[in-house]
Amino acid sequence: MLFKLSLAGFKERRQDYLVLFSGLAFVVAIFYMFESIATNQALIHSTSAAAVLPMIFRIGSVLLSLITIIYITYANSFLLSLRQREYGMYMMLGARKSKIAQIMAGETLWLGLIAWIFGIGLGLGLTAGVSQLLMKVLAIHQTKFMVWNGKALLVTLVLFFILFVLAAIFNAGILSKKRIINLLRADQKAQTVRLSGLKRIVLLVVALILLALGYWGIYRVGGGDKSVIFDLILALITIPVGTYLVYLAAVPQLIRWFRLRPGTISHGLHTFTFGQIEFRMGQYAKMLSVVTILLALALGSITFGFGFAQQVQKVNDKYNYYDTILNQPNRQEIKMLDQVKGSKQLVDYRYKVQDNQVYFLKDDLKQHKPVDKTLEKGHKLSNQDLNRPILSADWQQALYSIYPIYQLKITPEIKVADQKQFNQLAGGTQRLMLVKTDRFHAYHHLWGELDRIEMQRHHVGRQEYLSRYATQQQLQSAANGFEFMGFFLGVAFLAMMASTLMFKVLSGAQADRKRYTMLMKVGATRGDMQRAIWREIGWLFVIPSMVGAVHVIFGLQMFRPLLNNPYGDLWIPFGIFAILYVMYYFITVGLYQKIVLPKRA
Repeated sequence: MLFKLSLAGFKERRQDYLVLFSGLAFVVAIFYMFESIATNQALIHSTSAAAVLPMIFRIGSVLLSLITIIYITYANSFLLSLRQREYGMYMMLGARKSKIAQIMAGETLWLGLIAWIFGIGLGLGLTAGVSQLLMKVLAIHQTKFMVWNGKALLVTLVLFFILFVLAAIFNAGILSKKRIINLLRADQKAQTVRLSGLKRIVLLVVALILLALGYWGIYRVGGGDKSVIFDLILALITIPVGTYLVYLAAVPQLIRWFRLRPGTISHGLHTFTFGQIEFRMGQYAKMLSVVTILLALALGSITFGFGFAQQVQKVNDKYNYYDTILNQPNRQEIKMLDQVKGSKQLVDYRYKVQDNQVYFLKDDLKQHKPVDKTLEKGHKLSNQDLNRPILSADWQQALYSIYPIYQLKITPEIKVADQKQFNQLAGGTQRLMLVKTDRFHAYHHLWGELDRIEMQRHHVGRQEYLSRYATQQQLQSAANGFEFMGFFLGVAFLAMMASTLMFKVLSGAQADRKRYTMLMKVGATRGDMQRAIWREIGWLFVIPSMVGAVHVIFGLQMFRPLLNNPYGDLWIPFGIFAILYVMYYFITVGLYQKIVLPKRA
């Protein structure tokens, strides 16, 4: 009996569940794709460039899981609010709250199961396409990548089963605290919030203070402050609360100002449109806050992924000066350097190794001081420091940056010796050649081939060998991973955001149908009503997008250590997001109009 009731309830509310289902299916698909790529051993071990991918996509999985918890909790509590009167009727007929809770759990698990099945199907397709594209971008020739991943499948099933069970328990707890009379009268309650002028001002001031604190915390996170955890928690608390208060205090006043303008009153159904939004803003405040945070996360994910990928060369150039460093170069390597056209600088340093000590010839260092871009600002290498018994920290750092540490099992002690001391040292003289050109990015193939020869000659693995080219490859791999992860994480957040917004809009559509029927009776044309709907829903999409964009602008400060210019080419990710966002807007308007507008005669 309970099974039939839960199935019947699921069918009755299929339109509301369909909106939730679409968002969940996207989330399941993207989560499965992240886990499949992160745990696919064939891809991970195919090349050193792919070694960083598991960490990146696992980060994506964790972030997606955390936001999905909030999304499912909110969505289920919202669906509960829509069915309170129905559950109250069941109780009036003698059903116990425990039985009602079982019906709710059955509906929730039904939804989860169907969303999981469709999501896995979509996830298999996404994984197949994205993995091939990712391998093509990273130049990975891997034919053993398996789209069907049992481990990823199991993790996805367990995670979403736990989430839906927790959601069902949460809803049952809410239901147990409600009285039958409140459940029966739930549909009659107008969830409006009326604030006096003073309260509105106070709330607005508090909102701005909270947002300022959150943005300040984000800025400190980007600055590498020691209290990173505290600053991050501060931002995670103050920004959502501040956003909610902005919608509660500032937005209704803004809408009221638009509604009372003479130009608004004299134009068609503009007054009706703004009246609808102002009346509902109290009950929309919480929903719009959730939408704004999801929107900011979506836009931030896409922006970060794209921004990191665009700045790989700048980041590499920022920390690496020499194009390549050759240890004991042979004739083949020196001849290969003839391929480089334009400005070219070759600097030789002689050194000897005794036990765990490395002695550089002082005259070479005085003639050409090595360049180390990681030295702190204002620190310069002085020839005077070479005469001291113990090298300065700056000189040691600079010499460590050019010495092939893979030659020794433990970190060597770096020293300098004048010509006389150098000649007295036992062992053969070795040579380092540092190469600097103005055409590094034009000769990627050459630097890669030189790296291959150096590793082969000195019997060194890719993980042990450090070079500008190797750093470029690792950064490019990480950037591509972040770009893919950021884009699909953004799509997942966008799907959750859009379904949350569509929930609220479409849930009140049946009640709004009476209002539009009345408008038609007093002379409003179908075209007037359609334009009113476009404007009303447009405001509900535009307002959170503007607030979310502000959050992203400030939030990008958090990535200053990773992005050389967080705001470079910002219009591209914003443009991609706008296209996806507008698509959801058109879908929502189409569904809403289909419900509320009277059918044509």
